[in-house]
Amino acid sequence: MNELPYTALTSSGNRIRFEFPLHPLTESPEQVSGLLTRVLDAIDAGIRRDGGASDGDVMQALCMALAVRTRMVDAAGGPIHRLAGELATAALDAESRHSDRPAH
Repeated sequence: MNELPYTALTSSGNRIRFEFPLHPLTESPEQVSGLLTRVLDAIDAGIRRDGGASDGDVMQALCMALAVRTRMVDAAGGPIHRLAGELATAALDAESRHSDRPAH
């Protein structure tokens, strides 16, 4: 399985490195990386504009966005719902493997 190396910079200046597994049908790792960066940038801009948001509120909104995008995909509900769950699990598993902090 191919992986997408990705480095995020926190508001405090810390770098967090990831090796995200890519789904075998990924068409463009560059598009995936670019979209991820733009999503994170939009979240940061929204938090700054609105005067802050709790981490829980941010994560809840992201999960809701995944649900909305899943529903917007023109495909059968069961398979796309399953794919969304698998992709989310793979990304969260990659988060727990990064070397910047102890595993939880």
